[in-house]
Amino acid sequence: MSDTSELAVELRDATPPWLLSHLREWISGAGDKGHAYLVVSEDANEASLFAGQLAMRQLCHDPQDGLACGQCQSCKAFLQGTHGDLMLLQVPDGKTAIGIDQVREATHFLQQTALYGAAKLLLVRDADQMTLAAANSLLKTLEEPPGNALMLLSSAEAWRLPPTVRSRCQLLRLPRSEKDAALKWLGSQVGGSAANAEHLLDMAQGRAVSARLMADSESLAAKEALVASFPVLSEQRAGPPAAWSGVDLSVLLSELLVWVEGQVRGVDTDRFCHQAQSWLLLHRCVAELSSRVKRGATPGKDIVIAELFRLCRSRDHAAFADIGGRFLSSLGREGVAS
Repeated sequence: MSDTSELAVELRDATPPWLLSHLREWISGAGDKGHAYLVVSEDANEASLFAGQLAMRQLCHDPQDGLACGQCQSCKAFLQGTHGDLMLLQVPDGKTAIGIDQVREATHFLQQTALYGAAKLLLVRDADQMTLAAANSLLKTLEEPPGNALMLLSSAEAWRLPPTVRSRCQLLRLPRSEKDAALKWLGSQVGGSAANAEHLLDMAQGRAVSARLMADSESLAAKEALVASFPVLSEQRAGPPAAWSGVDLSVLLSELLVWVEGQVRGVDTDRFCHQAQSWLLLHRCVAELSSRVKRGATPGKDIVIAELFRLCRSRDHAAFADIGGRFLSSLGREGVAS
C-alpha cells in the first residue's frame, strides 16, 4: 500500500477554507452519489487535497457539519497515515508515470474486505499521469467496481485521461480561488508581509495550495532561481544556467512554457507578425517535449537541458525556423511550413 503520511500532513496543515466550503456543498447536494469521481482543478495539489478531504469524510464514523470529525478511530488512523482501508496511487519517486502493476495492486486492494466495516477507498493522485495500459486496467474496475469500493481521481489535466475513464467518473470541478481570499489565507499560513504572500502566489502561478506547500519546501529557492534565469538567457555564455539542473525536468518545462507564453503576450501589436512567430515556434517545441515527458518518456536530463538552451538562444537567429523544425521532427512531429 502506498504511504499516505504525506497526504495526512497536507490535510492537517494546508486545507484552505474554500475547499471545505466546496466539500460541504457537495456533501449536502441532491442526487445519487456514485462509486468513482474525478476531481479537477487548475492546481494539481488542490485537486489532490480536496480528494483527500472527501476520502476522510467518506470513511469517517461520525461526520460533523458535513465534514469528517477528525476524532473517531477512522479519522485518527487517516490523519496518522495508517488507515487500512485507504490506498494512495501516485507516481513513484524516480518515475514519470503510474504503471499498470500499481493499478493491478490497487484493484486487488479494493477487492479485499474493509477493515473498518465501511468502504475500501482508492485515491489516484495526478491520474492523468497513468500510462495508457494503467488507465485501461483501471477502466475495468471503474466499469465493474467491487460493492464497497470508492475511487477518487484527481487531476489538473484531465483531458490527458482516456475519454472512457473520464466518462466512468462523476466530475467534481473546483473553481479557481479568488486572489484576495488566496492571499489572506496564505498570509495566515506562512506569516510575513503581504508582499511575501503575493510573491509565493506568483511563484505558483496563482495556485494557492501549491504556493502554501512550496513555502514549506526546499524548492522555493530553486524555483526562484529558475524563473530569474529566463530573462537573462541572452547573456548566458558558458552554457545552460545552473538553476536548470536544480529542478525536476517537468518543473523546468512547465516554467519555461509559462515564461514563453508571457513573452508572446508582451509582443507589441505592430511587430506581432514578425516577432511572435519565433516565440510561438519555441513554445510548440517545449510543449511537445513536455507532452512526451508527461506520457512517460525518460530522456536524459542533461541532453534535454542542453537542447532547450540551444533552442532558446537561437530564437532570434535567421535559421530558427529550420532549427525548430528539425527539433519537432526528432519528436515525430511535422516542422513548420516554409
